[in-house]
Amino acid sequence: MKDYYAVLHVTDNATRSDIQAAYRQLAKQYHPDVNKSTDAHDKFCEITEAYEFLINHWPRKMETFRDDGAGQKEYVSYRSTKEYDRFRQEVRERAHQQAKMRYEKFKQQHEAFQISGINDIALLLKIAFRIAGLLLFIFLLLLPVYIAIQNGWIMIVLVFLTWPFAGIIGWYVFDNRRHYFIPGKFYYSPGRIKQLYTHVHPTVQPCFYCQAKLADSVPYKLELHKLKDLKISSGGFRQHNVNYINKNTGIEIPRSQKAFIVHSVCALIKVVSLLLCVLLVPISSIVWRFIAGMVAGGMASTLLLMVTRTRSNVSYLVSYGMICRAGLWVLFVILASHFSIKPFNINTTDSIQFVITAIIIFDCLIMQFLDFIMGKYASRPLAVQYSDVSKKIGSGYLVYNDIPVISVVYPLFKWLLG
Repeated sequence: MKDYYAVLHVTDNATRSDIQAAYRQLAKQYHPDVNKSTDAHDKFCEITEAYEFLINHWPRKMETFRDDGAGQKEYVSYRSTKEYDRFRQEVRERAHQQAKMRYEKFKQQHEAFQISGINDIALLLKIAFRIAGLLLFIFLLLLPVYIAIQNGWIMIVLVFLTWPFAGIIGWYVFDNRRHYFIPGKFYYSPGRIKQLYTHVHPTVQPCFYCQAKLADSVPYKLELHKLKDLKISSGGFRQHNVNYINKNTGIEIPRSQKAFIVHSVCALIKVVSLLLCVLLVPISSIVWRFIAGMVAGGMASTLLLMVTRTRSNVSYLVSYGMICRAGLWVLFVILASHFSIKPFNINTTDSIQFVITAIIIFDCLIMQFLDFIMGKYASRPLAVQYSDVSKKIGSGYLVYNDIPVISVVYPLFKWLLG
């Protein structure tokens, strides 16, 4: 029988919290993104088995008393009996099965995260930040030399201000030199991307997005949830936690190859329109350049959908409540802006930062108010949805919770990338 305490690197008198903390640390160590060794799977199952045994099956007190026949109670420890050994073997087998189930579930969640593309986006952002960090290192390193050449070598004392920061960045670059520009493996390789757009799945199921087309491509996956409970805890001033307990469900909407290509092009149009407007539109306010980019991207993608006779894959975001909230957002930004016709320009006042912060933080309160006033119509989409989606939304399921930041960022992200 294994020493499960030794597997988790804890002592025999470890508390429940000690065991949980040790398991979390070891589980992170053998995460597929971190540990690429061949025995990582077996090690993960081993530590999970130990955790399941000690937390869920191991009786903390396996002692009792029995009557010795003379009116005296005798102390008995089941640790030395055959029954107890059999009990341990049965529990060990159950723990091993649960460890395998937990790993399979963990693996499925990891694969779903990879397929969603969020990991690849995070890697791209990480590479961009690392390139910017390298450029900043070169700038801080050469800045005092350039200023000294231009204004006299007495200015070389600036090295005491810039080189410590350059040293910190340089140490980070050197420490990660082997994988600095390739911090991880992209899931969507060129071959896999090509397969997405060329591989056809034989099916007789009709496509929801395009009439008279078969759903022979990757389905659109929509995650919905229903709030079951709220757990609020307080540990004193500035230590408040709110946990949302949801009932989640996933719906796969059948989609054809044509719809998949159109939806991908729509997402590309939105991203490109947003970037071009933010960078090139001759308006002083970056907030209004952002709004212009969203309007331009929305109009261009809608035109493409109309020409190709394809339904939008993000139309579930456009609900009565969303229209009211977006209208309030724009109204607040207008109140914090100045408009000029000749020459045409839009400037924002100093209060725009407060307005944007208030929108991000307090939008969830507007959601709750609209839910109270409009009821189920607040989250009902304007466009016709897939039958399973309509049923779930009608029974109280939502696309996202009314949580600060999430209520604003999530719909913008989904609208942009689908």
